[in-house]
Amino acid sequence: MKIFLTGASGFVGSHLAKSLIAAGHEIVCHFRTPQAVNIEPNPNLAIWSGNLNDVEGLSKRLQDLDTVIHCAAEMKLWNSENALLETNVLMTKNILESAKQAGIKQFIFMSDASIAKNPLDQNLNVSESRSLPMLQNFPYSHSKSQAEQLVLQAGNERFRTISLRPASIWGKGDVVDQMLGRAADLNKFGWFDQGNYPFSTCYIQNLCEAVKKALLSDANQESFFISDGPVMQFREWMGMRLKAGHYKVPTLSIPRFFALPLARFTENGWKYLPLRGEPPLIREMVHLIAHPFSVSIQKAREQLAYEPLFTIDAGMIEIEKTAG
Repeated sequence: MKIFLTGASGFVGSHLAKSLIAAGHEIVCHFRTPQAVNIEPNPNLAIWSGNLNDVEGLSKRLQDLDTVIHCAAEMKLWNSENALLETNVLMTKNILESAKQAGIKQFIFMSDASIAKNPLDQNLNVSESRSLPMLQNFPYSHSKSQAEQLVLQAGNERFRTISLRPASIWGKGDVVDQMLGRAADLNKFGWFDQGNYPFSTCYIQNLCEAVKKALLSDANQESFFISDGPVMQFREWMGMRLKAGHYKVPTLSIPRFFALPLARFTENGWKYLPLRGEPPLIREMVHLIAHPFSVSIQKAREQLAYEPLFTIDAGMIEIEKTAG
């Protein structure tokens, strides 16, 4: 299959590019600049560094390809509403238009399970039948929700659209390696309510497997939760992940009821005072990791024939093999 992949320099996109090439697909990877290319040359790999918002230019590059996999996204959680709107929503709209003009047959969007996490409700064994909550107070999740709705609405009999909703993606190069591990080593990362609550996760290689299954699917205008299957306690899983990366496991814990007011307080401090960097705690991070959250992958099993290839233990072993 001939595939155009956005976000190839990111954590998900870089793993996915390698997985798809290994599976024998022909891949055109988008990198914003040639300097960002971080993948070994391969006869089945081409690089494109054009403007993803240039509908006509991108449409020309998509000619004669089969599928677009859209992973590019703005991930910043603090003070980034405009960037989230421009990248996660408006750019997705433009890429959809380019794909339609080019006659692309299938569009796979990398969404996020957090778009279904209702801050006012229980969030256990959540399925795709749940109505999406209002998330304006959480700009990242809100932007991904808006983008997913654009993707699903764009589908028709000639243009199949699928949205994958992975839960807390992890693996070599993830947010632990990028940020949380260093914070833990500096005693700047801790638990909420001791971290003892159920939490769904998705190992990067399991997500790659889900994408390969989606490529073979006739599903259209459908969303699918993707996870590792069994649900663990957040503290157990995160403790394993920190140890696998040779980071310090924290002992500090604060009550969950105190987390949101504390996050609001720190946000206000960074907003109104000349403080450097980013606040150590923000409301969206509390929303994402401080509460119980588990999803059902029954629909993915039934309609995509998805099954996690890696157990959580096996994924941790793979990380530990390459940890510095």
